[in-house]
Amino acid sequence: MSEATPQIPKPRIQGLSDLIFGLALSIGAVQLVTSPPKLPGDLTNDIITFGFSFLILINVWNRYTATTSVMPVETRIMVRLNMALLFLVAIEPFLFEVMIVNGFSTAVGTEASLYYGLDIGGMNLTLAYFTHLLAQEERNLIPREMMGRYKAIRDNLIFGAAIFLAADFPLYVAVDYGGLPLRVILWILVLPILWLPRLFGRAQKELVQARTA
Repeated sequence: MSEATPQIPKPRIQGLSDLIFGLALSIGAVQLVTSPPKLPGDLTNDIITFGFSFLILINVWNRYTATTSVMPVETRIMVRLNMALLFLVAIEPFLFEVMIVNGFSTAVGTEASLYYGLDIGGMNLTLAYFTHLLAQEERNLIPREMMGRYKAIRDNLIFGAAIFLAADFPLYVAVDYGGLPLRVILWILVLPILWLPRLFGRAQKELVQARTA
């Protein structure tokens, strides 16, 4: 089959992606229901931990849908990258649950956190590649005035991926603060950074509208 020949129609990929993202988000909610809190403080902790996973997946879903809505899935590599991203999304709830249930001080919890960092880092790198393709002027996939925004999003995704992947170094496992490994603290701190392109995008959109008014 030719490299430029679509192997899976784009609507089917989008339908599959919606299903997997929906299942990933639902699994997290089901885990809350099946493991009710036993102590007063457990309820707050459960909501906070679920919120962390929820924000990660929602951010990936928003970026994925915004990218694939204009990205033509027309080559074998694009289909495979889509499948790889959806696999990473599908295993996120499992890795997150293993990590939380076993705790960061156990061998299983530590191993799960290593894989979790690789999982989220892989998601961000794949999204960064998709965004990089959109930001190439010769492809003419997005308006020229939006190029700066998408390049900023690409760089932001690469930075986020670098943080999650770098946090897998042993140094960030051995050091902890307040009972949390330094790795997890870095994950929490990087979340606001991953949302910065939204603020940049709104500001750029308002600037473009002001210039064309």
